[in-house]
Amino acid sequence: MKHFFNRVLQFIDKLMSGRYIPTWAVSIIDTFIVIVSTWISVVIMGRDNQYLDLSLSPYLQRFFLLSICCTIIALFAFRIHRSVIRYSTFNDMIRIFFAVLSTAIIILLISFFYKLNYNQEFLPYTLIIVNAIISYTCLFSFRMFVRWIFEKAFKISGYSGSRINVVIFGAGRTGIATANTLISANRKHYINGFIDDDPYLQNKTVMGQKIYSRSEQERILKSNEINQLIIATNRISTERKNEIFELCHANGVKVLTVPPIKTWTDGKLKNDQIKEIQLEDLLGRAEITINRDLIEQQISGKTILISGAAGSIGSEIVRQLARFSVRLVLLDQAETPMYHIENELNDKFPSVEKDIVITSVTDQNRLREIFNKYKPQIVFHAAAYKHVPMMEREPYQAANNNIIGTKYIADISMENMVEKFIMISTDKAVNPTNVMGASKRYAEIYIQHLNLLSGNKTKFITTRFGNVLGSNGSVIPRFKEQIRLGGPVTVTHPDITRYFMTIPEASRLVLEAGTMGNGGEIFLFDMGEPVKILSLAERMIKLSGFQPGEQINITFSGLRPGEKLYEELLTKKEDILPTYHKKIYIAKTEVVNSEEIDNCMEELQTILSENKEAQDLDIVRNIKRLVKTFKSNNSVYEELDNTNEK
Repeated sequence: MKHFFNRVLQFIDKLMSGRYIPTWAVSIIDTFIVIVSTWISVVIMGRDNQYLDLSLSPYLQRFFLLSICCTIIALFAFRIHRSVIRYSTFNDMIRIFFAVLSTAIIILLISFFYKLNYNQEFLPYTLIIVNAIISYTCLFSFRMFVRWIFEKAFKISGYSGSRINVVIFGAGRTGIATANTLISANRKHYINGFIDDDPYLQNKTVMGQKIYSRSEQERILKSNEINQLIIATNRISTERKNEIFELCHANGVKVLTVPPIKTWTDGKLKNDQIKEIQLEDLLGRAEITINRDLIEQQISGKTILISGAAGSIGSEIVRQLARFSVRLVLLDQAETPMYHIENELNDKFPSVEKDIVITSVTDQNRLREIFNKYKPQIVFHAAAYKHVPMMEREPYQAANNNIIGTKYIADISMENMVEKFIMISTDKAVNPTNVMGASKRYAEIYIQHLNLLSGNKTKFITTRFGNVLGSNGSVIPRFKEQIRLGGPVTVTHPDITRYFMTIPEASRLVLEAGTMGNGGEIFLFDMGEPVKILSLAERMIKLSGFQPGEQINITFSGLRPGEKLYEELLTKKEDILPTYHKKIYIAKTEVVNSEEIDNCMEELQTILSENKEAQDLDIVRNIKRLVKTFKSNNSVYEELDNTNEK
């Protein structure tokens, strides 16, 4: 008998593969179900009711005609016939419920007003209610039976070789929606159950599948030959995500994730929104929100200039600002990246008013022309050289671009009475051990100096944060390329750590800090916990489907000139103050003598204008003179620290 039943199911699966019952056939089936349900309700209620003698009396004809017609019309109005029966979902059940409920309410109202006007019962209220219950139960049961049949047929069919066995982490609304999306999208996915950490859900069933506990997850992954695990909940910690990822990687199971419900199209999850887990998911941080209303209030209708607009942070600031009613002036010396960001704005934000300017922040005369022409009211200064080893070899470029370029654009901003000037800095400016970080600290000091000189007519604000994931030239793209080439992946030191955040969240915090700033502040961002670069490399190798140390090797190249093991967010002489945003703090920085700042800046400009062999040493010596915390590490400039100590 079981063998015969399986053969029938296989025949159904083969017959209906790629075929679906047409809408007209569904309508006929539903009509038949409604007729049968109406007759059953008459049979049940007719035994004890004087009006219902089971003959086709005018009274009975009235009930049949009204009940069947109203129900069919309601089913059409709620588009029940449009659903694919084998993939019926909870939403379908809700729509059927409201269709049947609407029918019952209409008939009850007709009966009520008929009795009110003619003092005669049109139809018994109990009959109407019983008919609604039976109709809904039959329509619901039919769809659940068809779905059950097709799931059984698919499970035992000959297509099991190409089937993707899936287990879903999260048995809530998102998890159920994910399961329904997979089932509806294609015939490859088969749901093998759910995993949930909620003890109240464990050992229960949903959609006919068991909800497993945390202690059972490894057994399920191994015994059921699972191909994919989909994380379909936001109620999960970073540690738990990493635990799941490690367990799945050890068992050859691919891990995917589902985006937050608010990002779904029309409240529905699409199959292409279910994506493989990313590095950002495993580093994990709570989603950063910003006060959009406050930001819009301060920037709406204004002209905003962004220097370094083609860079990783600058371009994301442009994208964030393009969502508001502003005029954008994009400034960068990189022609091709600027071409790309212009095309992106044309495609995604065609209505935003924008101007593209190709120039360097070191061209003082050109900057003046630009400010005179566009008259920006807010400036985001993101133009900078950022690569530590390269700037250690090229102090002139670091000083000229990061310090003098900042001076030029900041001075001109003050001359033009720009409302706010927001500079993007780095955690490498804290107790710097390299020329790049020290040049950024030099710029920070000068920006605070200008804030005092401006008398708050121009509010100068600094934002300081660590590494951003996937930025141009960062470690992430380099690791990806090394993995693509088969390794080895090179890490400078086994103990080196860095702070990380994503480009969008860093840019959002820059906007928020710029909005709340009153001038003179150095804003710090909550970077979370520092991440070991070695762990980062291992995760990226695993995300690519390889085993670290076996298929892809990791080698250690040694610390580069100017590089340190641990980045810091504050110097020993700095402290922090909270703001209204829990992810943003204000650094209480040491005050630098204004006369010393002017003297050092004047001396630096003189050094840069001269061409002599000792220029690099003179530049670094000047930077060390102003940035007292600058102590070179693993660098030729350590000799300057030794000289100073003597």
